[in-house]
Amino acid sequence: MAYSKKQIEYLHNSGKMPDWAYYQQNGKSLQENYNEIKKKQYREHLEFMLERNRKKKEKEDAKKQEKDLEKEIESKIEDAVEKALEDVLNNFSK
Repeated sequence: MAYSKKQIEYLHNSGKMPDWAYYQQNGKSLQENYNEIKKKQYREHLEFMLERNRKKKEKEDAKKQEKDLEKEIESKIEDAVEKALEDVLNNFSK
């Protein structure tokens, strides 16, 4: 029993037919199949690179936020320590 082109496309697009079987049965020329494979590989690679760049940017943003938070905490600690020392010294000198 042979499948129609419509059935073959449906099975492949729904994930029920592996690529190797699809390319043997879809009735397209070798060059057309090759071009489709290369387009698919290019899209997958592009998606991979975009995802990798997105994750890299997220990491960089997280590091920047962490550094900003550390600076803010350090400045607040310095202010608190200075105030505490002033209070202690003022109480000590009285």
